Amino acid sequence: MIKLDDKLYTSSEVADILGVSLRSVYRYIEESKLVPEVKTATGRHRFTKQNIIDFLYPNGEEPAAEISRTPVQRPVVQEYVQREKPVQPVRPVFEEKARQPVKEVPFVSEREMAPEAEAEPVAEPIDWLAKFREAARKFEESTPAPIPTPTPVREVREQVSMPSAPTFARESFTGFSAPVAAPTEERLYFRSRLGGLKDIAQNIDKTSRNSGLSYAFTLSAGLSLYKAIKPFSMLHVYVKNKDKDFYERVLMLTPSDENNAQLCLIVADESSIYDNRDELHGLYVVAKNKLSKDIKASADDSLIDEAQSIIG
Repeated sequence: MIKLDDKLYTSSEVADILGVSLRSVYRYIEESKLVPEVKTATGRHRFTKQNIIDFLYPNGEEPAAEISRTPVQRPVVQEYVQREKPVQPVRPVFEEKARQPVKEVPFVSEREMAPEAEAEPVAEPIDWLAKFREAARKFEESTPAPIPTPTPVREVREQVSMPSAPTFARESFTGFSAPVAAPTEERLYFRSRLGGLKDIAQNIDKTSRNSGLSYAFTLSAGLSLYKAIKPFSMLHVYVKNKDKDFYERVLMLTPSDENNAQLCLIVADESSIYDNRDELHGLYVVAKNKLSKDIKASADDSLIDEAQSIIG
């Protein structure tokens, strides 16, 4: 019997507890079935007692006080042997019936059994087509003739020349043009179970490159790639709308408020953000003009001053 203590377990220790190979533990982690509590800077996983219990009891069942790797001994089921029953002698019923005298039944012809069948008259065929034509004729005679509708007089309107209006990209159902809305951005705040900001940033870059996705850091995270700045507590990164669910799953994100968040996903599909991005220190950052624009819009005076001294 193995007791689980309140400490951090290594992947090898978890494999021993679960009775599986180390490769199976890694597969459980990739499938998000087994969630580590901490991931070190070197990529090592550490698990708590609760992580192991959540894996063993995914439906919220009450875990036992101790976990054993010894297979449960089940009672041996004795093989049931059916005893042969004595064969009862079969009474020769068919022989008794054969001995009974057969009653003679006088032959009766079909004509004698149902004489009334010959008296039934033969039905004549019905001309359904004639009946349909007669019904249609009566319906036309009873329906009044339609009253002719007078032809409306077409109005002649004066053609007034209007000044040319600006051309828009989309037309509404009323026939008038509607301006195209400016591209919108959505900000989602999360905390991650991967560890600190460095671990989160490295996982964003690794998973994005492996999956062929686009991203770009901005604000404090983007400015720190140009030059070391004062410590900050949240990463801001641009991602596309179709990829946000992927990042939530891979980075093990849980929603949070802005004050306690570690990561802000800025959801935007504007292609210029990703086409004009730069690569610094192995990570992607938005272009300088976009970074400067985002920092000025943040209204963070200290960050604005640092940006002016770094990127101008």
